[in-house]
Amino acid sequence: MKLFFALTNAISDAGCCAWDNKLAFNSVRPITAIRTLFRGQAVRAWAGPYQGTKMIDGADWFPYQPTTFPTPPFPEYSSGHSNFSAAGAEILRLFTGSDRFDGSTLISAGSSRIEPGAVPSSDVTLSWATFSDAANEAGLSRRYGGIHFEQGDLDARATGRAAARIVWEKAKGYWAGN
Repeated sequence: MKLFFALTNAISDAGCCAWDNKLAFNSVRPITAIRTLFRGQAVRAWAGPYQGTKMIDGADWFPYQPTTFPTPPFPEYSSGHSNFSAAGAEILRLFTGSDRFDGSTLISAGSSRIEPGAVPSSDVTLSWATFSDAANEAGLSRRYGGIHFEQGDLDARATGRAAARIVWEKAKGYWAGN
């Protein structure tokens, strides 16, 4: 019960931090920046489902996302996923007294929702030694997917961890009867 109390409150507060930043900075997503800055220029990028990477006009750049939902309809900075993941990992670390996770998951060949039957071409196992490793890879996945820039990811990770530490101290006070 204590773990879930701290975990859900940290993730909630981290989300508030992310959306406060989104409202304050109103920053552009990669799809808009790349299409604007590289219009008329050849860029090597994902060319769409089942096409791999090719040289394409920057104006046609598309994130590695379903064509029906290419990018979230709200500002880029800061990454919600990175905030949530870092906050969760920090609470798990604080609660257990260790960052050790040793988690893994198998991504079966052809199981992609974007390119089903083709991606990945063979089974892939993702492994994380620590909660922090898992959270960091969750944030990185948003950059690989073309949803976030590096700064929006890295700053959000730091904010998520900071929010979790504040929640942790507050939760410990409640548990102590304060």
